[in-house]
Amino acid sequence: MRPIFFCAALLLAATPACAAPAKKGHAATAPAKAKDTATKKAPDFDIGQVMAVFDKIFPAQPEPAPARLALAQTSVKALFPDGTYARMMGGMMNGLADRVLSLNTADFAKPGEKAKATDAMTLRQQMAKDDPYFKERMKIMERVIGEEFAKMAAIIEPRLRDGLARSMARRFDEKQLADINAFLATDSGKAFGSQSMAMYVDPDVMRAMMSSLPEVMKGMPEAMQRIQTETAKLPKPKSKSKDKSEPAG
Repeated sequence: MRPIFFCAALLLAATPACAAPAKKGHAATAPAKAKDTATKKAPDFDIGQVMAVFDKIFPAQPEPAPARLALAQTSVKALFPDGTYARMMGGMMNGLADRVLSLNTADFAKPGEKAKATDAMTLRQQMAKDDPYFKERMKIMERVIGEEFAKMAAIIEPRLRDGLARSMARRFDEKQLADINAFLATDSGKAFGSQSMAMYVDPDVMRAMMSSLPEVMKGMPEAMQRIQTETAKLPKPKSKSKDKSEPAG
């Protein structure tokens, strides 16, 4: 579902905030009012602060040995060719959107719920019924999102390759990296390298991951109960109200 949310966020971000027409009588005062509000209230979301916290959660790792890093960079070029990220995410998102639109209302109905006549219509059919230009609109959206993914991939891919190369350089020694590169240089290795990342978003892989969800959810209450049982012997944490009521010194 992540690509759908990302798609929605991308479309929302692409919509200018000033698209809605201003009401009469407020055109002159709106900028001044907005400026005044900005000085009084700090932004709710600060990307700099988020990145600073992220940097502490995932701190910089030791610099890999230059020889191993060079070998790892060769490996990563084969495992993550140019355009992989855009093709991988774009293909997954388009395929997912197409399959979601092929569902009907009955697919989301609760067990035993009485079906309606419209429940047999796919989401695509329902949307096309209200929008004669739905098919054309979807084509435009897919094209724009694909183009935007390509732009983002140009930023993401080089950094992702750098991170993968550094990780491989720390995990494998020079002989292992040379062996990996020797395999990736073969016809079979090239075929594997070009598809290795895309396999992680393959429908079979996604199905396999999702198939474990019912069992994982079933096991969660047991895990929570174990935590409660095994921490019961520890003194309870002090409440904030008690801390405030205790005299100083």
